[in-house]
Amino acid sequence: MRRRPSPSLVVSIIALVFSLAGTSVAAINYARNAGAVDHKSATGATSSKARAAGKLVATAGAGPLKGEIPARFLQLSGLMRGSESTFHQSLPVNDNVGGAPVVIGGIPGLGSLTAACDDQNAKAGIENPEVRLAFANTSGQTLNIARSVGNAAPVIVGLATGTQDTFSIGGSNVFRDHVELNGSNYVVEGVVRQDGVNTADGTCQVYGYALGLPA
Repeated sequence: MRRRPSPSLVVSIIALVFSLAGTSVAAINYARNAGAVDHKSATGATSSKARAAGKLVATAGAGPLKGEIPARFLQLSGLMRGSESTFHQSLPVNDNVGGAPVVIGGIPGLGSLTAACDDQNAKAGIENPEVRLAFANTSGQTLNIARSVGNAAPVIVGLATGTQDTFSIGGSNVFRDHVELNGSNYVVEGVVRQDGVNTADGTCQVYGYALGLPA
């Protein structure tokens, strides 16, 4: 003769079934959402904008944008595009000899800016530093250049490709050099200082910053 299970046993079995079912559902949900942040899944950097909509975007794992998020996923309107840089050079004077040019800046596709420290005094052992600045045009086209020293009116010229625009500053002063080609701009704000004037140990200090703004 069969005995029916007691009511307490039936309740225990039902509770066990529901608890196991709940664990299964939780496991499935966890597997589906593993790696999600704030309930949002991630998509790769090579995904289309439509596929990435509503998801997190991972940084690129390889290539030139490795470790970065591609710009197509970013809203950059209203932000200035471009680059900035600073420079500082302490250049010694060689007695009665022109200094070797040192690159202090530049922008790809337009050219480079160099500085040199020359001796203005022809007397042996007595140095008078002078800074010589030059922008070399490597763009393949004619550049527009506007440069100024101190409060003087700017010199505005067209610079043919393969040539350089050179100017010298004989005393401590500030300078500005603005280079432009087809809407791309390179602007330098700098300072020069001559130390050790009329001594045997003169130097030129050249420092400042530059902004590169692509078209």
